[in-house]
Amino acid sequence: MNKNQVNKLLNRHLETWSESDVEIRKALIQEIYTEDVEVVDPFSVIVGRQTLNNFITELQNKYPGYLFELSKDIDSHNHIARLNWRYGPPDNPDTITGQDIFVISAGRIERLFVFVDGLKNDHSQ
Repeated sequence: MNKNQVNKLLNRHLETWSESDVEIRKALIQEIYTEDVEVVDPFSVIVGRQTLNNFITELQNKYPGYLFELSKDIDSHNHIARLNWRYGPPDNPDTITGQDIFVISAGRIERLFVFVDGLKNDHSQ
């Protein structure tokens, strides 16, 4: 994929995570994620499109009215990309910030690693 295609895919990713209509979101998930998509965030590992849709619904229920937006330009090379985001209500869009790292396969998101800024690691080594 070229940079424009990656940028379009990752912007659709943000659109998907902000979409409140479950059926529209389901169609977006079908379009941009592999069937066995794996999402690793600080709290869980999610596998599969339906599980992802359920996770996004739960997130939106926890933070009603919050939207995801880009906070920096998307960076990509080969089959990986990173995206810096902000998540919050329209009057405070930087409420939560973080970064997503993607593995892209055949034009779809295959793996997603989510980092949330400011989280304390409870598993000190």
